[in-house]
Amino acid sequence: MAEGIFKKLIGRKIFVQSAGIFDTLEIDGFTVKVCDEINVKLNKHRVRSLREMEQNGGFTGSFDLIISLTKESLVEAHRYSTYSSVLIEDWTVDEPIKYENDIKQTLESYRQTRDVIFDKIKNRFQNYI
Repeated sequence: MAEGIFKKLIGRKIFVQSAGIFDTLEIDGFTVKVCDEINVKLNKHRVRSLREMEQNGGFTGSFDLIISLTKESLVEAHRYSTYSSVLIEDWTVDEPIKYENDIKQTLESYRQTRDVIFDKIKNRFQNYI
């Protein structure tokens, strides 16, 4: 979600690479839907892990900034950047809630998460917008 929103706001002014802890997960359908509402297309986005990125030559030390959206990814970012001078920012965001049998509430929770990420990117990178 964050990479798509980032690219919508900033375009190609800054290189962005999205990675998480797990690479075996597909993008959640609710995430795709709420991002589509703001014209951020994620249906072709592929989930990558930090490990996969490292294996494919994307050494975390070659980045200037890593933004972590979960406590778990913050730990991993520090682990992968032990010997580099990359700046790491903790933007921990609450995971959206999936309400059993209530798609409207679920979508609203995903929208709230999307909007928090959108605002954080907009505020942090306002000089590039």
